[in-house]
Amino acid sequence: MTADTPSSELLNELILLASRSPSPHNTQPWSPRIADGAIEVSIVPGRTLPAGDPTFRDVIMSLGAWIESCAIGAAEKGYAVDVEVLPALSELDSLPVAGPADATRPVFRITVSPSDAPANSAGPPPFTADDVRARCVYRGKLEGKPDVFAYIESLQLPPWLQVRSLDDGAMKQLSTLGIAFTASRATVANELLHWLRLDPRHPRYHRDGMTDAMLVMPRPLARIAAPFTRKARLRDPLVAVAGPLARFLEGLGRDATLPPALTDEAGAPTHHVLVANSRAAGIDDILSVTEAMDSRIGVTEPHALEAGRILQRLWLHAHRQGLAISPHSELIDSPAAHGALRKRLGLARSDVALSVFSAGVPQTQHVPRSPRLTDLAR
Repeated sequence: MTADTPSSELLNELILLASRSPSPHNTQPWSPRIADGAIEVSIVPGRTLPAGDPTFRDVIMSLGAWIESCAIGAAEKGYAVDVEVLPALSELDSLPVAGPADATRPVFRITVSPSDAPANSAGPPPFTADDVRARCVYRGKLEGKPDVFAYIESLQLPPWLQVRSLDDGAMKQLSTLGIAFTASRATVANELLHWLRLDPRHPRYHRDGMTDAMLVMPRPLARIAAPFTRKARLRDPLVAVAGPLARFLEGLGRDATLPPALTDEAGAPTHHVLVANSRAAGIDDILSVTEAMDSRIGVTEPHALEAGRILQRLWLHAHRQGLAISPHSELIDSPAAHGALRKRLGLARSDVALSVFSAGVPQTQHVPRSPRLTDLAR
């Protein structure tokens, strides 16, 4: 090992930091390993969401957040990262539905080397490892703090990505429509229930999934609901009964007109949509445009990976302003909600909504920390 070669201790430290990145349902679908002085990351099929995330959009964007977290930790140590996207990232449809990661099929490789950037570069302070660790998601009441995303030039969004705002009235109605969609599809609902951890006695309560604390569920309600997430004899009848009711509510929501957009909604959290333009993303590359149009995501997998890096920067930017984030992927997952969202924002055919989230000040002194598989290694 030369003086410039990163130590295995540093690489393990970066992997540990990146484990704090967000992922759908807190599934943590990444499987990193150190190989030949680099970090290779494969996907764990059993930690993907075949029903709720069939396009792998959320999985790929979570991997982008993982890369960004790793890059932030490396920069703080005086290192830069070089990311090599591997063919397996565009071959996720060939993954099995369940099972462990295949270490022979990594989706990207990260090489860490000493940075050439001066220690005191001009511009705003860079994000830090502490920012990555402290960033939080909160699904309780959020109080708005306008203009947090009005000035984000320092985040260096590529020209094919933009952040659009969504009014509170539309957000509430579309989120309800999206939730009804989730509850009305048995496979999606069962998948969600599988990742709920509503009782500390759950064997994976401190490892992964979404806990009652993360969901801000009153403890008595969580204890009553917990058996329905773990026992098929209780869960299956619940899903069977909830499905028709949810489909009825979904039908009502699909036919409802969105309320007029209000620009000044006092106290409401702000809502944002990360939008990619598939044509702008491949403006100098006809092949890239074709791949984007053919992709079920709407952009190529490498572009979705880059968007995940940007999304992590946006959420860290919010954290720096004292805000928490509440993700709302249900607005994109539901065809009806997604269509109404596109209409509300006036999106073009080449525009792709990749992520919807709310931002605001949490109305609590303590925001629950989500569990991680690596917590026991600390």
